[in-house]
Amino acid sequence: MNDDAHQAMGEEWTRRSSKDSSGSAKTYGGIAGYEPCPEDGVTGWATTYSLTMGLQHELGIGPVVANFGPGTLAGIQARPDTALGEENANIRNILQCGLFAKGYWGGSGDGTYSSTTDRAVTEMAYDMGTTSPGEPQFVTPEVFKALLSMDAYVVTAGGTEKVRHIRQSLMKALQYEVGIPEDLANGNFGPGTKAGLRRNPVSVGSTGILVQLFSAACVFDEPVGNVRTTFTHSFDADLEEFVKIFQRFSALDDTGRGDYRTWAQLLISTGDPDRSASGCDTRFTIAADRARALFDDGYRYVGRYLGEPPESTLNKELQPGELANIFDAGLSVFPIWQYNARELADFSYTSGFQVALRAHERAVHHGFNRGTVIYFAVDYDVTQADIESNIVPYFSGVPAGLINQGKRYVHGVYGARNVGAEVTKSTYARWSSVSGMSRGFSGNLGFPLPANWAFNQIKEFTFTGGGTEFDLDNDVHKSGTDQGQESVNKPSTPSDEFVAYVQMLYDWELNHGSAGPSLRVMEYIRSGSHNEFQWKRLLGGVDEAFIAYANEHGAYLMREFEDSFTGHELGADTRPGTPIARNCSRRPESVRPSVSPTSSRTRTGTCSPRRSVVARTSSTPSGSTTSATETWGDSAITSTGVSGGGDGRERGVHGPQRAHHGG
Repeated sequence: MNDDAHQAMGEEWTRRSSKDSSGSAKTYGGIAGYEPCPEDGVTGWATTYSLTMGLQHELGIGPVVANFGPGTLAGIQARPDTALGEENANIRNILQCGLFAKGYWGGSGDGTYSSTTDRAVTEMAYDMGTTSPGEPQFVTPEVFKALLSMDAYVVTAGGTEKVRHIRQSLMKALQYEVGIPEDLANGNFGPGTKAGLRRNPVSVGSTGILVQLFSAACVFDEPVGNVRTTFTHSFDADLEEFVKIFQRFSALDDTGRGDYRTWAQLLISTGDPDRSASGCDTRFTIAADRARALFDDGYRYVGRYLGEPPESTLNKELQPGELANIFDAGLSVFPIWQYNARELADFSYTSGFQVALRAHERAVHHGFNRGTVIYFAVDYDVTQADIESNIVPYFSGVPAGLINQGKRYVHGVYGARNVGAEVTKSTYARWSSVSGMSRGFSGNLGFPLPANWAFNQIKEFTFTGGGTEFDLDNDVHKSGTDQGQESVNKPSTPSDEFVAYVQMLYDWELNHGSAGPSLRVMEYIRSGSHNEFQWKRLLGGVDEAFIAYANEHGAYLMREFEDSFTGHELGADTRPGTPIARNCSRRPESVRPSVSPTSSRTRTGTCSPRRSVVARTSSTPSGSTTSATETWGDSAITSTGVSGGGDGRERGVHGPQRAHHGG
């Protein structure tokens, strides 16, 4: 069946899932607690919940709820097998609708248990791993419960054969395997499951169903970088190596074992919510005593809000003197931006552009340094369709708004795992802060952490220490990512000092002895903000050996400087560094010009070591533009970009004219 036909059939079946077996206009809509699913052809959670609530009504359970719990299971157990003696056509109709939602053709939805229905049940039981090929299968209460879940047993569009095998093993039930009674195995990561996992670690040499389930969970979280694993019943050295890579990526101890914390990280978006965390965020003001108490308790990073809507009464915005309290205690801060951001209507390209203007104004007000990452929030459960229709356009508007203001700041994203991954893929968000605490968000279910995650929010609790008490979120911080800001109002550096800085790096590289000193200097300068995975994919990684050598000799990252000719503040890690590095007094015999990733440049002719740089500035509707003509021998190189380190890839992104910051 092609996609269009499947969509049309899905629309018909989602309509039927809310109706009785007669197909009439009569639905369950008048039943207390019942929520009809949208008739959109998508057989997801909404359809499953509607079917479950319809079944509960037919069983005499009320009010109905969106959960197949012990009461529903007991109700099915009290009735005859659906295939042999069930007289309620509506229950048979729910069975057929559930089969279709699972990817099986169980009949036309007329409430008749036919040979087609029987064949579909048999196929599903085999795919679940509970029967052999062709072995008859009765519609047991357990099968009915499995039917009304979101577990998949056949390969659907975009799936793989590995996913099918994973689901077979997972259906055999991790909770059953660790000793939880069948009627209590509800899929929740509760105390019984936690205790069972602590009793059942797996490691090299382990075999059996627990290893199958563990390796299945690993496959769900692949790839980690470019590394993948396979579904297996034996814990071997290859699985151990994948587990170590996964643990390092997830900021866990790389034991290579399937211990409790690794199980938890694979199964739920928080991982172990009780593990230690060096990051946190809160809506409460960080007074001096709170800052000291946080530092003493092991925290090093705190997330605070740049602003809040005028109508808000939470008073969560950074307060005067608060940053000084944070810095004096030895903490760094990462700024968060959230104006509502709790429903689809809050997100569009225009709204993204406008919030970027406001965020820029507030960040400048507080003195945040150039290059600071601001995390723009998506604080509700968005679907993939929502991401494509509204969230990505919103996050396309955000960098356009920041560019409009000179691109002093960089956008990050706060949201569910899938939100972070999709926004980063489409808009090149620098870092992701993951709302891991929102375990029920569909964007956290079955999705790995984004490759560029910096913070993962895992637990909300009341922090007590140093005579203070307030609500706090624990955020696991990934080493080597966003370090936040440990100061504000760093002064710009005159360009002559920047030239000397580049010359110093160049001389260190000559002493270090690697080939291509100019390139290594540029790699060092961009290493602080242009060395994430998307830049590595585009340009390759930096020379880590030289960076380590330079740091050992006292090198540091200069973020910005004031151009002596134009008076503009320029980002040191973007285009300005390229011509300056090539103009150093000591050059290798052969000079090969390199192209900055943030420039849009045309080049003709051959290159010569001798050249000059002439900078011109002109005004445009969206800000100043710097044009540099580099003369190499008889040929010229022309580059243009937004003043202040504008990104050439985004020069074609235009947003609304600059708005008042309060608008």
